Amino acid sequence: MAVAVAAPNMAAVKEPAGTIPARRLTKEELLKSHQAYLEKQENDPHAQHEHAHARPVKQPILSEAYPPSTKSIRELEIIPLSELRVGEHHRGKAIVVKIASPPFIGAGAVSIVEDEFGNADRLAIYNQPDTSILSAVPEGCIVAVKEPFYRHNGSENDFMICVDHPSDVILLRFNDPIIPEPLRLGPLLQTADEWKNAGDRAFLERDFPTAVFCYSEALESSTDPSFHASIYSKRSGVNLILGRYDSAKADALKSLNSDSPSPHDWKAHYNAGRALYGLCKYSEAMTHLAKALELNPSNSSVQRDHERCAARLREEQTGEYDFSAMLASAQKSVHIDCGSFLSNTYVGTSPLHGRGLFAARDIKAGEIVFVEKATLMPNQYDPARSSAALYALTVRQLCENPSLSETLLDLWDGGYERSGKEGTIVDGVPVIDVYLVESIRIKNCFSAPRSTFEDTRPSWPSHRQARGLWAHASYMNHACVANTMRSFIGDVFISRATRDIKAGEELFQQYVPVRSLPDVRNKQFKDGWGFECACALCAGERRSSEAALARRKELLAAVEKLCNKKLPRKEILPESTIRPVEKLARQLEEAHEADVYDGLPRLTLIYPCNWLIGAYRGHKNHTKVIRYAKKVLRNFGFRVPEEDGGEWDPREIYSKSGNATLMTVHVVAALRRMAEAYEGLGQKEMAKRCIEAAKFGYMMVTGFENDLSNLDK
Repeated sequence: MAVAVAAPNMAAVKEPAGTIPARRLTKEELLKSHQAYLEKQENDPHAQHEHAHARPVKQPILSEAYPPSTKSIRELEIIPLSELRVGEHHRGKAIVVKIASPPFIGAGAVSIVEDEFGNADRLAIYNQPDTSILSAVPEGCIVAVKEPFYRHNGSENDFMICVDHPSDVILLRFNDPIIPEPLRLGPLLQTADEWKNAGDRAFLERDFPTAVFCYSEALESSTDPSFHASIYSKRSGVNLILGRYDSAKADALKSLNSDSPSPHDWKAHYNAGRALYGLCKYSEAMTHLAKALELNPSNSSVQRDHERCAARLREEQTGEYDFSAMLASAQKSVHIDCGSFLSNTYVGTSPLHGRGLFAARDIKAGEIVFVEKATLMPNQYDPARSSAALYALTVRQLCENPSLSETLLDLWDGGYERSGKEGTIVDGVPVIDVYLVESIRIKNCFSAPRSTFEDTRPSWPSHRQARGLWAHASYMNHACVANTMRSFIGDVFISRATRDIKAGEELFQQYVPVRSLPDVRNKQFKDGWGFECACALCAGERRSSEAALARRKELLAAVEKLCNKKLPRKEILPESTIRPVEKLARQLEEAHEADVYDGLPRLTLIYPCNWLIGAYRGHKNHTKVIRYAKKVLRNFGFRVPEEDGGEWDPREIYSKSGNATLMTVHVVAALRRMAEAYEGLGQKEMAKRCIEAAKFGYMMVTGFENDLSNLDK
């Protein structure tokens, strides 16, 4: 669906809420202004391009939230357009109207409608999937709007029926008894064969929503079981194309002849298997694909999809992936064909925030915790559009595949007030609250680069990130000193252990990169998710005095100002530049209370220590490079000997450093610089160990084993 944000049309002239307008625009006036919009749309190639490829989205404003209707149209009182009141949601009421104009396509579909009494008004339908007829309702169709919201449209006497929740509007069949007599046209076609042929024509013209509509009418117009079987088969295939996997599966199974098996039954099992594959339900998919293969063993498509499904099941069961092949695939499509390996983990009750994710077995540092294919992730890496794209995709999928409601609506919503009927089927469609969807998106989405491996390159534009939902990963709570680290390849989320984890231990991740100052980062958590972090680092730093915190802020600001917030590259800096930074770094180190920071990271020291590594590297002062690289590791919480000499094994830092370490790509960089310095001092064995430790850390950062030279590109 669309990927751009459209602001709601705010009223320029207002009448008191709850009143019937003294005057509305006439049908002729409405059609005249509407025609002007249609002509502008038709004559604007840029607009046509946008509508075809980047249709804007009216993203909800949560402060304006209102619930969707949860009643059937049969339970509501049908009222004329003349009774609509400004700013009211008309609970317990509905309207039935005919579309009296072609739609103007923008953030929604705007049409002129009229009721049985000849009253006319504007109708704006938002948040419909592009695959639905309701996303651009043809002229002459009859729709019902449940509990309609009526508001100003921005100019005098101009109003609009605004449908935000996709389940609040229903496309009525032409012979539906709820349609008033003056609006009745009767069926456009008479026989089931005529509807079938119309569906076939629409299919050939690639008008798939219309094809589904026509096949549905054909089914309603016939009582012949054999005819039904063929139409269900056709509709199943079209629903597969549209991504309506729930419906495709249901239609495929209905096309089976239970009384006398047909030679074509393989197609029903094949379509059901493909639909379940589309829903990532690989075990169920395999049941049908195996049956299809049994009935039609020579069919190459069935063979291919059977093998593909078997590969997904192996991934789910073993957690073994060809990550390099996945990375290559991500260059063509961000939607990677793979299964989710989740058996190392389970959802349980967390002492922190209700639910959490826990280790089902002992997991060693560096091992895969889980691999999860995105529940939903659009291919949209423009930061200005990625949120709207994810919102639109979530609404679309909940409309088209209601079975996803069980997964998506179970996620935390930040305290949004629910009716309890979201996701239930009313009038043949699932009840969808777009404000609830947006609340869930805000609290659970992740930002993801096309691949974390590419994102670690200094030259890579790190701001180009998509947003997605990974339902399993969403159950993980935050800790600044987390025991897992996430990475991405396309729409695949890879979680690895950053230290040894015991069975039954809660798993944590960093929601966002951790800020060095505790008050700054906890304000971020409070504003974004409504909590204060209780991890070992944050709990420890709360014991630090206000005066000490202020002193560290002052010293860090002085270092950043002196260094212009940059790190040295290849330039050789004069000693007179280095010495003041080194002095400030010592003062900053002394500003950390020993009793507070014993065994904890000291994040305000990371930047000055990294700066000094670069400065002394330029001078080829290997001893000082090693000293400050060790300090970087210690300041991230890893156990490293204080003295400059002595034997130690950097490969052991991940498994022997306690529970308050913070893993980032800066750890990898420090180990590489340390290896380079040891090499310069002729300590080849230590250099080798540092490189091995860096490679191991880089595997955690990127998700799989990679060449460290990527960090220099």
